[in-house]
Amino acid sequence: MAVTQHPSALSRIIEGSGLSSSPNDKPPSMRRMFVASLCAVLLSLGANWALARLGMQVSSLRHYAHFRFVDYGTLTIIGVGAACVAWYVTTRICERPRWLFFRMAIAVSVLLFAPDVWLLAKGEPSGGVGILAAMHLTIALITYNVLVHVAEVVAPTLTNGSRTPDSSVEGFDGTSRAASAVLPVVSRRAWSAMMLLTLLEMLLGFGEMLSVSFDRPNGFVITQGEAITLVHGALGSVLGFAGLVILSLAWRQGRIERVAAIVGLIGLGVGGLGGLLCYAHSLRLIGMVIMFLGASTAFFGYLMPTIDDAPHPAPSQIR
Repeated sequence: MAVTQHPSALSRIIEGSGLSSSPNDKPPSMRRMFVASLCAVLLSLGANWALARLGMQVSSLRHYAHFRFVDYGTLTIIGVGAACVAWYVTTRICERPRWLFFRMAIAVSVLLFAPDVWLLAKGEPSGGVGILAAMHLTIALITYNVLVHVAEVVAPTLTNGSRTPDSSVEGFDGTSRAASAVLPVVSRRAWSAMMLLTLLEMLLGFGEMLSVSFDRPNGFVITQGEAITLVHGALGSVLGFAGLVILSLAWRQGRIERVAAIVGLIGLGVGGLGGLLCYAHSLRLIGMVIMFLGASTAFFGYLMPTIDDAPHPAPSQIR
């Protein structure tokens, strides 16, 4: 009587993650890795410096120990360096490096909130801890995108020199791309547009912070930075409406698309709530932090359907 052998849990994890000793895609060169790592470090340091300066506008946080450049700068370099090493290794041992690296980035980002929770439990000011949490998300947001786009993997070319989709490749929800193509779907261009508009909304938020006095009185009517405030609010309204449209279309598509649309809309809603809180002086700092966290969440949500969706050719078609 034959005995059926079931694969172990470790084997299923390895198979699902696409780990392989010889992946088909060409990993990034050392030159690209160096350029991407340097860009990620410099951009992360610059963004965190801006966030720290924002927090120091509050008198109670002006001398907050964790806002010293040497403190958060050192941790930023260590964190970005670890992410660069992880991406370098992942591209050399995984058939779907972006798929795996994205999930690793989410897991590490969640773990990095543990020190923030500990600081809150110690009685540290909530505004300062919120800025630190925003710094963590900033590092993840910048580093991930710089690495996967600057130090990208290159798919192998087919015999005719093209990269034709393989209908046997499965999507995130387990359906083949050929099958999902007949359904009404949200195109990759639409997801990318939502990402870019969310990023623009975040940048406008930073611009509004710099152009409008932090110590302005309560109220929705302001006397400084009227133009950027109006554009910021108008774009937020457009994004909210677009988020609802994306959700209605993605609901009939696939599991990942549904989750991405829900996460994106929730992020936009949280960001809008943070923007409303900014109009109350006592809640201004925490409102800015919530606004930033919401925009970051929305960006990651709309990024999800674009992860590792480049088609892979069948082995027989590769040169």
